[in-house]
Amino acid sequence: MWHIYFIMWVSWAGKWTLISHIKNLNFENLYIPLSYKTRSIRENEQNGVDAWFISREDFFAWVQAWEFLEYALVHDLDYYGTKYKDVFENGIDKWKIVIKELDIIWLEELRKNKPELDDKYTTIFLNIPEEILKKRIEQRGAFMSNEELGKRLNSAVIEEEKARILCNYMIDATQSPEQVLQQVIDIIKNREL
Repeated sequence: MWHIYFIMWVSWAGKWTLISHIKNLNFENLYIPLSYKTRSIRENEQNGVDAWFISREDFFAWVQAWEFLEYALVHDLDYYGTKYKDVFENGIDKWKIVIKELDIIWLEELRKNKPELDDKYTTIFLNIPEEILKKRIEQRGAFMSNEELGKRLNSAVIEEEKARILCNYMIDATQSPEQVLQQVIDIIKNREL
């Protein structure tokens, strides 16, 4: 039976590690739609494999045509979005188990504007405490101003508060990537059985 699993996170919680591990699983009927992004492609990324990297003009044309299930301006820099067609026509309509990252803001919108979908998805939030988030940012050598760091930490606190109310599951993302993956697998298996 088809179902959507939305993965939400605070920055630096290991979402991409989790998604890449899930891609390597041999789950029957698993489908992970790609996001559309207006940022530049990074050295270790491939267009059409990691995401679709598109122009802002194309992105806004699709916004005006109501083609996105969700989209957001991320860190006041670039737009990221998920096409409705990719989740429903290419996933749900083909009876797939869909796993998709989703911003907590869009979960709020989905709950408010599409209550008929409430039983069609499960939400999983990857959480890390603020002090560990700050340490991870520093360890990875990510340069950002104190203002930007403050914005990200504040955003993480707000997202965690919302997740405690809105999400079905919260996973401690300070665990090893293998432990986080196993918890997500258990959630999927328990629902699919």
